This record gives sequence, structure tokens and C-alpha cells, in this order.
Amino acid sequence: MWKYLLLTVLGLSLLGCSTLKTTLESTDTFAVCKTADVVTTYVGVNSGTFVEANPIVAKLLTHGWLPWIALSAGLYWALVELDNKTVTTAANIVTCGVVGNNLYF
Repeated sequence: MWKYLLLTVLGLSLLGCSTLKTTLESTDTFAVCKTADVVTTYVGVNSGTFVEANPIVAKLLTHGWLPWIALSAGLYWALVELDNKTVTTAANIVTCGVVGNNLYF
């Protein structure tokens, strides 16, 4: 139950007074969803609830959590520097979808 509440709160906090298009094109949305992705994966993997399915992330996690956090920060930096709304929208859809999946499991 708490998972759905958290997902709802995250969704509402992202939308606020903005439009869906503005939210999807924002690098801030990526930062929020990526942070939620790291936290939900951390909780899921450490509690034994699930195993990381992404082979790249799974390999990074063999070296601890810092490499994945660094990669996530690097992806955010790349999105900001690239400043391409289409790429940012795609990254947001994928990353926020992963969070939804993590919360489901």
C-alpha cells in the first residue's frame, strides 16, 4: 500500500502546476526519478526482494553503490549539457517507468 502512496506523491510532486509536456522535458524530472530509482533499487536489492535485472547496473553494483551513483550523476550532467528535449523526454519515460516497476515489486 505504501508503495502506491509514494508513487502517487512522486507523480503529483512532479506535475504540480506544470503541464505534462513541461514535466517530461525537464532534467529536474530525470533527477527526481533517477534518485528514486537508486533508492528503490537499493532497498529492493538489500532486502532481498529482487535482483537487479539490468546487467550494466548489476555489474556496477559488484563494486558497491558509488559507481552507480556516479554513473547516474554523469547521465544527469549529460542530459543538462546535451539540452535536447526529445532525449530528455525519452530518458524521463524510461527512468520513471523503472521506478514504477521497482515500487511494484
